[in-house]
Amino acid sequence: MIAELVAATILLCGSAAADEAPADGEKKGGGYRFLPIPVFITEPAIGEGLGVALTMFHPPKQGAGPDDPKASTPQNIGKATKASEPPPVVTGLLGAYTSNGTWALGVGHMNHWRGDSIRYAAAAGVVDVTSDFYADGTPIEFELEGNIFYQDLDFRVGKSRFLVGTGLQLLDAENTFDLGPALPLPPDFLTSDLRQVGISLAGTFEGRDNTTMPTKGQYVDWTVWRFDEAFGSDFDYWSTTLKFLSFHALSKRFNLDLRAQATGVNGRAPFFGYPWITLRGIPALRYQDELIGELEAQLRFLAAKKWIVLAFAGTGFTNEHLETADEGESIYAGGVGSRFNVFKDQNIWVGIDIARGPEEWAWYVQVNHPW
Repeated sequence: MIAELVAATILLCGSAAADEAPADGEKKGGGYRFLPIPVFITEPAIGEGLGVALTMFHPPKQGAGPDDPKASTPQNIGKATKASEPPPVVTGLLGAYTSNGTWALGVGHMNHWRGDSIRYAAAAGVVDVTSDFYADGTPIEFELEGNIFYQDLDFRVGKSRFLVGTGLQLLDAENTFDLGPALPLPPDFLTSDLRQVGISLAGTFEGRDNTTMPTKGQYVDWTVWRFDEAFGSDFDYWSTTLKFLSFHALSKRFNLDLRAQATGVNGRAPFFGYPWITLRGIPALRYQDELIGELEAQLRFLAAKKWIVLAFAGTGFTNEHLETADEGESIYAGGVGSRFNVFKDQNIWVGIDIARGPEEWAWYVQVNHPW
C-alpha cells in the first residue's frame, strides 16, 4: 500500500486536471501545455511540506468514450445519456519534501487510447518516508527508503461504462525502526530489508459525469491484489478493496456525496500492508487491522459561481483482530472546507479542508474532490 500511496501522489496532478465537457459551441484547445504545479503536503503522518510537479499535458484526443451505455443498474447508474469525460493525457515529474524529512522523486504518465476504451497509468520513483505506525495505541517510528514502480492497465467492456484491468506493484526498500518499549508484535511483522511484488485484477464501473468534481453518477471499484514469492516478493498475502462512490445533485446549489469502502488482507503481510482508516482528520497508518471499513458523507453548497463550501463526516471500523490494533475505540472524523475554481476549462478546484479525528485537528490543501 505504500507503493500505491506514493504512486498516487506522483500521478496526482494528472488526475486532478481532467478536462470538463466544453459548453455548446466551445472548442477545446490543441497542442501541448507545460504547467508547473505546486503540491502542498499536509498529511499529519509525514508532516507539512511542499512539492513541485512539472507536467506536460498532451493534446486532447478525439472521442470521449461510450455513448448511451446500456448497462442495467440500480437507480441512475445507467441513465446518463452523455458520455463521461476521459482522463487527461499527461506526463509529469514530481519532487517533494516534508518537515519530518520525508522526500520523494518520481515520474508518472497517464494515457488512453481507442476512444477511451483503453486506459493506462504508470509511476516510478525513489522515496524516503519517515512516519509512525501504532501498536496498541503506542506510536513506533520507522523510516522506509526504497524504489517503487506501479502501473495500471484497464480495458472498457464494449461501449459500456464498465472496465476490467490489471496492475503491477513493486517496492524494493530498507526499513529502520525506533522500537522503544517492548510491544505485542506478530512474528516477522518488522522487516528491515524487503521486496514486495504484487499483481492485481480489478473491475470498475465509471458513471461519474467528470473525475475532478463530480455532481452526479456513481463509481464502483473492486480490486484484488496478490503478493507472492512466485513473483519475487518476500511476502505471501491477498489484499482486497471494494469502493463505492455516489454523487447526487439535490438542487442547483446543493450536492450530496457518499462513500463506502472496505479493505481486507489475508496471509503474511508487512506492517504497511495492513489497511488503515483513511478519513480526513486521521493520520495514515493510525488505525490498522486485517479488515477495515469506512462510511463518509459530504454536503457541498455552491455559494458563488466559482466557490464551493462543504461539510463532511465519516466513521471507520476495524475487526480488532491484529494484535497491534486498538480495541473497542470508536473512530469518527469530520470537518469543513471550501474549493475555488482556479481553471474553468480544466475544471480544476483548489481549497482547504479542516478536520477533527478522535485525537487531533488536521488541515489539508486539496485539489478537486478528495475521493
